[in-house]
Parts: sequence; C-alpha cells; structure tokens
Amino acid sequence: METFKLFFGLGLQHILSGHDHLLFLAALILVAPSIADLTKVITAFTITHSVTLVLCALNIIRLDPVITEAFIAASILYVGVENVVAPVQRRRWIVAGLFGLVHGSGFSGHLTDLLKAVMSQGGVWQAITGFNLGIEAGQIIVIAILFPLVLWLRRSEKAGLIITELSRAIAATGLVLMVQRIGGT
Repeated sequence: METFKLFFGLGLQHILSGHDHLLFLAALILVAPSIADLTKVITAFTITHSVTLVLCALNIIRLDPVITEAFIAASILYVGVENVVAPVQRRRWIVAGLFGLVHGSGFSGHLTDLLKAVMSQGGVWQAITGFNLGIEAGQIIVIAILFPLVLWLRRSEKAGLIITELSRAIAATGLVLMVQRIGGT
C-alpha cells in the first residue's frame, strides 16, 4: 500500500506540474458545451492515455521520447487551433482519444524511471495503478476548477473573444513547445 500511495502522489504531482498536459486539458475545457460532453471527451482521453501509459511503463511498446514530446506539443497546437476555427465539435472525444495515446507515452516516461526502484519488490502494478490514479485525480482537480470558471466566463458579453484569444495563446504555446522539442532545446 505504501508503493500505491507514493506513486499516487507522484502521478498527482506529475499532472499538476506538467504545463503541457494542463494546456491540453484547458483547451478541451474551454469549448466544452456541457459537463456531459466534457465527460465524454475526458473519458476518451483517460482510457487511451491509461492504455499507453501501462504498455510503455511495462516496456511492451517503446516510443521515442523526443517524438512523443513533440507530438504532445502538436496536440496542444491542434486543439488550440481547432478551438478558434471550429469550436463546436461533435466528435472531439475522438481527437482527445487519439491524442491520449501520445500523452500516455509522455506520462510513462517519468513513471518508467521510477519503476526501476520497485521492480525487485514486486510492486509494479501498485506503482502503475497509483501513478495513473494520481494523474486522474489531478485531471479531476483541474476540471473542477476550470470548468466552472469557463461557465462563468461564458456569461460575459466578450466570452467568445476571450475564449478565442485564450485558444490562440494555447495554440501559440503549443507551436513554441513543438519547435523547441523538435529542435532539442
């Protein structure tokens, strides 16, 4: 149980300190028309990133970290741009699910290094489960804070403009991150 608790905390810390993952979540939250739609989108993202997190953490699949990080940045750029050009998306859950595959690999990069310490103790599944649930708890915290703020913002006369400008800023940040990650800086 100690391994589970430790890795839960590490997963929570990882998501709450991961500016790239937070930007991606914020972009999804900004244009979600309802909590039901947001739940569908976040569920697709969660399922797919959980699958790749486990597969990568157990070394069943291996993805190049540089490529993974560049694709995570590209996901931020894509969703930010999509928010501006086509904010109403009926199938956003598909996009979130596809990008979740890449984000899961990114989450696992940190986890894989930490797993080496518990491999000999037989606590691998406790560690993976704890880490993943920590990430999920962090996502819930972010959603619980941001979605009510977005709902409040939508009551403003300038809501469309503000959401568009925030989405542009998110897209621009995604572009900068992508260039940095491709360039190795």
